[in-house]
Amino acid sequence: MWGCVMSPVGALLRDLETTMARGSTDERAVILSRLTDLFLATANEMGEDQVGVFDVVIGRLARAIEMRARIELAERLAPVPNAPSGVVRQLALDEIAVARPVLVASPRLSDHDLVAIAAAKGRDHMLAITERPDLGEPVTDFLILRGGRVVTHAVAANQSARFSRHGMGVLVMRAAQDDALQATLGTRADIPGDLAEQLLAAAKSSARRRLEASLEPSLLGSVAGAVERGAEAVSAQATIGDELGRFGKALADVKALDEASKLDEAVVAQYATSGAIEHAICGVATLARLTLPATEQIVFGPDRDAVLLVARGMGWSWETTRALIGLRKGDGKSAPVLERAKQSFRNLTPVTAQRVLGFLRMRDGAQSDSSAPARP
Repeated sequence: MWGCVMSPVGALLRDLETTMARGSTDERAVILSRLTDLFLATANEMGEDQVGVFDVVIGRLARAIEMRARIELAERLAPVPNAPSGVVRQLALDEIAVARPVLVASPRLSDHDLVAIAAAKGRDHMLAITERPDLGEPVTDFLILRGGRVVTHAVAANQSARFSRHGMGVLVMRAAQDDALQATLGTRADIPGDLAEQLLAAAKSSARRRLEASLEPSLLGSVAGAVERGAEAVSAQATIGDELGRFGKALADVKALDEASKLDEAVVAQYATSGAIEHAICGVATLARLTLPATEQIVFGPDRDAVLLVARGMGWSWETTRALIGLRKGDGKSAPVLERAKQSFRNLTPVTAQRVLGFLRMRDGAQSDSSAPARP
């Protein structure tokens, strides 16, 4: 059988030399597609030496084709158990649109490969890795150490991921100050008994904080209560008053539109484009089910990717997202910043963005917050 395969390979190799020397990008893509077809048709019968022939040839072609062809190659090779390992690693280190299929699904990537790719490429690649089934301890340890909060939440939510004692301990420690992470870890059945006790203690502490917070408005609304609580309560009351004063009219306008079922992405985009900051913030908060302070932080805070994640999670267009970025002073109008943001926005998958938005809502308690009306 292999002799029958090598004859077409030999012909393709001859075509490859000619195409690499004089052919166009489209011609190279055609040769690559033919090679991939041939490999997939015979992959089950090949040994590693035979796969190695395709590894060299496909790898060479893959470096000389456009992104759309590389994406197609990654999608075709991702589920193949004996896909050319060098090509798979090459694709995994490519831009996230190319890398994602193999990062999520290719069995050819070892734990060592995944850690090296995460270290070299950063958050988008890490988020794709968190979706893999049966992540090993070396990978989860690295993602927890280097991935940041969003990646940590994503890997904790992967029910088939395995964690070392140290990695799980770090997660439980962070959950003490992170209600959303507590909720995620609470769904896992693999937490050691002593760490589960720590997580339960943290959850009780968080529940107590939420109860105190839920009582705060009524206490602050009472003059007698404010006097009894002293200067701290008076200061807090003034802060809340300032916040309501600044957003009062905008929030009333937005609530009226929402109650009339006229609040949507287009309205938010119009607010942002016209520079109506308070109305835009109230619109995003209401539609995304987030609080006003959290929404302000998302739009104006130091994490520039936050507004991209929320907008992508809501299914909004790049034009709406760009209008929200434009509300930022300074770099909100910068062409290079907008171009980088546009690329990041396009690279974000809706599933990942929706997961992150869910984490933000859990952390924020937005559905019960009076400053962000809950929507059905």
